[in-house]
Amino acid sequence: MDTRTFVPWVAALLLALITLAITRKWSFAPKRSAAARMEKLSTQDKRDPTDRLGDALSNALGLRLDTWKYELRWAQLGGHYQGKDAASVLGQSVLLGLGGLAYLLLSRNFSALSLAGVALAAYYPYMTLRSRAGSVRDTVKRMLPEAAALISAEMSVRDSMDQAVERAATLPGALGVLLREAVDRARTESALLFSRDRVDGTIVRHFAELRFPPLEAFANRMDAIAVKGTDGPARMNDLAHDLATEYQVLVAIAAETLDNKLLLPMTIFFFLPLMAAVFIPLIFGVLQTF
Repeated sequence: MDTRTFVPWVAALLLALITLAITRKWSFAPKRSAAARMEKLSTQDKRDPTDRLGDALSNALGLRLDTWKYELRWAQLGGHYQGKDAASVLGQSVLLGLGGLAYLLLSRNFSALSLAGVALAAYYPYMTLRSRAGSVRDTVKRMLPEAAALISAEMSVRDSMDQAVERAATLPGALGVLLREAVDRARTESALLFSRDRVDGTIVRHFAELRFPPLEAFANRMDAIAVKGTDGPARMNDLAHDLATEYQVLVAIAAETLDNKLLLPMTIFFFLPLMAAVFIPLIFGVLQTF
């Protein structure tokens, strides 16, 4: 099939979308009162086109996007994607994928490299989302010893563990946000922050919903200390020391495996271009001698 027959249709579709984007905000209705204009402003859809596209696709196809929502939850703890939802990221992926397909049709370039580029463009929004969510999780893991040490210090001045956690909730960053959410949730639900009488505490339930093992272990160990009730500051200090030691071990292991992780990027971005720069002119020189 000749791909040139699709070029006018693709061009017409792109032109129609551009025209719609330009004229959708035009209003040909007669001027209305200030109250009517304010009501229209408060009820109109202010989302981006990518948001509406993602919502339409997820509703039409019945997509739940649970993994996307999980990663988005973590990314938003770090201040990213504020006011967005998983459908917004899906809309970006679809829009980039359609743009790449339109380019392939217009350029009539269907090589494997071009198709891989389109796939990478469509995957890029989700890849960025996962990267930012992973960075936030790493930050939370790094702050756990600091939070445990702060709670231990607050308990040593005869504060209760609940009050110590409330003061630790003032920590900057994602961990402080999570602690504030747990404290606010306990107040809203009129529930206990820590377990009692075989009823799980709010902090255990809240952190379990985030499905991050280091954070769940931190909540469970704090909860066990609160239930025990004796030697709380000393036990929290031991917890802070254990968490710091575990993190140092993980850093040491990551440093040992860094060379293996850098092997593939160095091969792709350094070794292969170097070999190409050396051997391609040599091959052409040999071919020109015949």
